[in-house]
Amino acid sequence: MVSLGFVSSSDRCPDHARHVRVLPGDASSVSFMPADVEIAPDPLGRTRWLLSWYAPDLVNVENWARGMASQLVVLAWNPWCLDVESLARTLDLSTDRALLRWGEPFWSTYHGDLQADVVVYLAVGEHRRLVYQAVRHWESRFTHLRFATEHDLDGGKSDGR
Repeated sequence: MVSLGFVSSSDRCPDHARHVRVLPGDASSVSFMPADVEIAPDPLGRTRWLLSWYAPDLVNVENWARGMASQLVVLAWNPWCLDVESLARTLDLSTDRALLRWGEPFWSTYHGDLQADVVVYLAVGEHRRLVYQAVRHWESRFTHLRFATEHDLDGGKSDGR
């Protein structure tokens, strides 16, 4: 089971949560790599893990979203936090449209660890209502996903539900 939670920003994630962002990538480059993992201290001295996933093709989101899901399954990160704004910026779509476009192929591939529940935080920024609409759609499509109020770290502030 994958439990989805909300945070206003990735800085609000629990210290042990890994961070994931989506950035534009150039697949025609000789040195193109689809992903990069960094381990570095943040300004407060906490160790942070960051996966930067480089989207080489904004038309065929299905291809790289499935690869991203497979890589996250292999990494077995629990919990992790998606920077929703980076996804929307990279796809040049509204927050809800970006999540829906990415979410279909991603969640059809990503089931997390079948031995334990996985928590995925969505850094919603100012777009809580739009993110929640995408989450409701995902819940209706994927039985392994659920929004978990216990992982809503902002407790419904600026509630869009």
